[in-house]
Amino acid sequence: MDKTVYHITAILIVSTSLLGMWIGTDVYEEVKNGIVEVLCLSCLKLDPYTKSDFTFKTANGEAHPDFIIDNLSTGIIFIHYSEDACPGCDIMHPIVEQLLNISFGKEEMVYKEIKFENTTIHYYYTNIDHSTPERKQWIKIYDKDHVGGLPMFTIITLGYNNGLIEPYYTTLYGTLGLDNDKARLDFLREILYESIELYNENLPGFKV
Repeated sequence: MDKTVYHITAILIVSTSLLGMWIGTDVYEEVKNGIVEVLCLSCLKLDPYTKSDFTFKTANGEAHPDFIIDNLSTGIIFIHYSEDACPGCDIMHPIVEQLLNISFGKEEMVYKEIKFENTTIHYYYTNIDHSTPERKQWIKIYDKDHVGGLPMFTIITLGYNNGLIEPYYTTLYGTLGLDNDKARLDFLREILYESIELYNENLPGFKV
């Protein structure tokens, strides 16, 4: 009986020590930071209602990256965020390919200039599992509804803001809150049409 008590006591002491090391050192923080913070919306059975409202204000208050400003002088910008293990990303990937008439692997990082309705679209595909830290930061800048999930689509055009022409964007999430591929394709196409109309209307007053 004494040996049993001794063994239990020893196990408790070791376990407590390890827990203290886990919490008290950088190991815990490293593991925490290594966990994917951007979640697959379809894995969570969450498909947020898509609000297609445009805004000038970035999600975290940071300025638009330089490449956004530079590219807006020649066309609108479409940023597509994805990850490897994401059923919703798998649903939306072929829809975007069909919409923009392009083809690419899900694990790639892609940049293409695409002609759409006589307007250039600067298309950036970012799989966060195969990305650079800089590209991952774009998610925090443009997650306007603070959803924190993938897939995520940001379309940036130009808008009139108190006398200035500035970047004007919307961000869409998940499978767009729609239940079939045709509806999703039509929705994205309408957002692009709206973005192009805004762009052509405001481009003459845009100064880089």
